[in-house]
Amino acid sequence: MRTLTWVGLALLVLGVALIAWSLATGEGQLFLVLFIPVFTSGGLLGLAGMLALFAGIFLGMASFAGPRPSFGDEPPVQSPAQAPAPPAAAPAPRYGGVVMVGPIPLVFGSDVRVAKWMMVLGIVLMALVVGAFVFQSLR
Repeated sequence: MRTLTWVGLALLVLGVALIAWSLATGEGQLFLVLFIPVFTSGGLLGLAGMLALFAGIFLGMASFAGPRPSFGDEPPVQSPAQAPAPPAAAPAPRYGGVVMVGPIPLVFGSDVRVAKWMMVLGIVLMALVVGAFVFQSLR
């Protein structure tokens, strides 16, 4: 599995280098659509770069699939009389997030307090996005 990871990383680096070479020679163009980079090319350098990039991403993800090797021996099983008392239960993790679909925030959270803070963050982000569009249209 380790070899597959290194091959995937090498293909990623090769793909980025080929795309950069394509851009440097004028064979390819790079655009930014909202926040998504878009690469276009009409030559072999761009094609080879994109193929290497996609192959590197695929091999990188494939290297995480499969069984994990075990490190060291398993600890010996203790009898109930020798077993230490179980540790105190850790508090449940709290999480939340905001997914922006255009200017509309979709909010989620594991509890009410976190969800409220995510709502505040979503409203701030929505105001920034709408403000940026208004500012851009006024220029």
